[in-house]
Amino acid sequence: MTEPAPRTAPPLLFLLTTAFLFSIGMTLVFPVLPFIVMQYVPDVPRQAGVIGALTAVFALLSFFSAPVMGALSDAYGRRPVLLVSLLGSAVGYVLFGIGGSLWILFLGRAIDGLTAGGMSALFGYIADHTSREERGKVFGQIGATVGAGFIIGPAIGGLLSHLSLSAPMYAAAAVCVLNTVWGALAMRETRPARSERTPFTAAHLNPLLQLRGVLAYPVIRRLVTVSVLFIVPFSIMGVSNALLARDVLGWGPGQVSTLFIVVGVADIIAQGFLLPHLIRWLGERGVAQLGLGLGATGLVCLALLPVLAAAPLAYVGVLLFATGEGIFNAALGTLLSISAPDDAQGRVQGGSQAFGSLSQIAGPLAGGALYSRLGPGATYAAGAAMVLVALAVLTGSRTPATPHHEVEAAG
Repeated sequence: MTEPAPRTAPPLLFLLTTAFLFSIGMTLVFPVLPFIVMQYVPDVPRQAGVIGALTAVFALLSFFSAPVMGALSDAYGRRPVLLVSLLGSAVGYVLFGIGGSLWILFLGRAIDGLTAGGMSALFGYIADHTSREERGKVFGQIGATVGAGFIIGPAIGGLLSHLSLSAPMYAAAAVCVLNTVWGALAMRETRPARSERTPFTAAHLNPLLQLRGVLAYPVIRRLVTVSVLFIVPFSIMGVSNALLARDVLGWGPGQVSTLFIVVGVADIIAQGFLLPHLIRWLGERGVAQLGLGLGATGLVCLALLPVLAAAPLAYVGVLLFATGEGIFNAALGTLLSISAPDDAQGRVQGGSQAFGSLSQIAGPLAGGALYSRLGPGATYAAGAAMVLVALAVLTGSRTPATPHHEVEAAG
């Protein structure tokens, strides 16, 4: 058996910057997207459908690319996949900034969605570099950075839009190129020699086969199920929070934006500051359970909002859910990484990212249908029920507390 390569400190600042760039993906565009689309779609009712389609194509292509990019990183190394992902994002941003026609906008979002699958290589890179004890802390820092992207992305987009509607995209592209150069200089490959890596075959190009391969691991299958049951309500909130605040509380856009700021701030605090202490006290499994419990409680608060119509309840609900989401996702990433074989870290993380992308397509569609037919109370109650099912599945599952080979031996 080949000895694993010695672990060295990862270039953490580069990884955090890369995670930030991946995370701002669509949020950077939010403030200017309606104004860009209206240049090509003068029909106001149709504009919402086009904006939804642009959002969905990013998530859909991320779904297809995540397991493939993860498998490529297992076969050819984390470094080249991450660098190509950054360059691809730069191309997508430039195309979206140039525009000229609607299909160019879709092409730009499609390219950015395809290369967003590089997050699976980033998680694999962290798994290669860190011990099990360190991994939860690093995943927490990455999660906090992603939360920062959700706050800072719209702010950057709104500020640069004073220059032009395309300026946010060009700025993002420039930063991606600079980060690619930085990565080429700062990163070293963490995978074994090419002859010892898992080979990449044509089957890896089929994301459905990749997902089937990921689900072949029983422990990982349960963890992915739990993840999907949580991500769907989270993505529903992206559609329904603004509608809930407008319809129930009578808020305008400025007030609605404060809810998204609360989400980002809670994510940063939960993962960047609370998570290391929670992992030390509760372990990864306990932290994941706590996150699900907080998430379900937050959704119940929001489900009660149509009855009580109190603004503080909206903030409490969003705060609880966002805190739960932050610590749950970081703990889940660690549980997945210690459940997977060393030669399948990229595939497992990629498969998890792909299911997340698929959930982010289904969630807004389901949330919109529920909201329009049953109202906000039923929408959030359904989300709370899904999270409670996720908590039951996780509580009833045997999640790993030991390295992968010991988990498998234990049955």
